[in-house]
Amino acid sequence: MNALAQPRHPALKVCPPELIRCQHVMARAGWEIEYVDLDFTRPQPTAELKLMRADGRWLWAKVDALGRCTIETFHRERKLGMARNQKGPRPMVPVVDDIFLGRQHLSGARQMMRQVTNYLADNALAPVALFDIRAAWAGVMTAPVHRSFALR
Repeated sequence: MNALAQPRHPALKVCPPELIRCQHVMARAGWEIEYVDLDFTRPQPTAELKLMRADGRWLWAKVDALGRCTIETFHRERKLGMARNQKGPRPMVPVVDDIFLGRQHLSGARQMMRQVTNYLADNALAPVALFDIRAAWAGVMTAPVHRSFALR
């Protein structure tokens, strides 16, 4: 039987085209979506995003179970160092340090998404219009999206 006639495997999930378009716009700006969990169709919206930039900057935006919205920004530094929890001679190992840059508290999920898009446009590695970034995220916000892997 050829591949076209075979039924899809139920465990394989297809990425929504809106999310793929959003990732293309983010890639043009130098950002990569590492994790996205959005559902604006509920009465109490849920949202959690993790976006990374190639130079180490990353953003984590979330709405918790109580409806509190926060955006936190970090800068990740990678280097070789020695493990602190071992005694005696120890080998050099990769060390990852996340440096906290700031936190914003917002009143709602939609305001949080506006601030996220502003931040992404202001901190893009290549110029991308704020309108394009907002349009890309507006498409993702129309239906629930749950992805826990980097899109490529």
